[in-house]
Amino acid sequence: MPASSCSKSKKEEVIIMPFVAQHFTGTQNIYLSASPDRVFPLFDPIGEKQWADGWEPEIVYPLCGEVEEGMVFTTDSHDEVQVIWTVLAFDAARWHISYLRVTPGSHIARIDIHCKDHLDETTLASISYTFTALTAQGNDYVARFTEEHYQEWMSLWEKAINYCLQHGHPLRHH
Repeated sequence: MPASSCSKSKKEEVIIMPFVAQHFTGTQNIYLSASPDRVFPLFDPIGEKQWADGWEPEIVYPLCGEVEEGMVFTTDSHDEVQVIWTVLAFDAARWHISYLRVTPGSHIARIDIHCKDHLDETTLASISYTFTALTAQGNDYVARFTEEHYQEWMSLWEKAINYCLQHGHPLRHH
């Protein structure tokens, strides 16, 4: 992706990073076999445990674990790096949640999830990720995200969530 151009009204000293950060934004709609009132809680950090095999968030704030704007939690990544998550927006009445995910030494991601009523007690969930690399290692991670890769990833979410809705437990990965 080309780097975006910025214009400044004042002459300011700008620090240029020693690399060009990779950036990717993807949005995908997935169709889920239950109403938004049943589906939306599956997108919060605790609810995700119901469908995401191996998902184990550790709540930092608030200690009660109630989902709210400003909630902070961590997860382990495949690279043994602790990932830091913050809930940026949470509106259960409108079925919307947003996160900022920071993988130190690699990249950041903003995640926006909006659920909508669809046909016959089903849900249309729109899931957007925006990744920005922080380092050369992060560039390698973000470069993997093509439209095709993102669509395949979201189709795995759709399959896993629908499986959970039907069977009451996560789809086990071998």
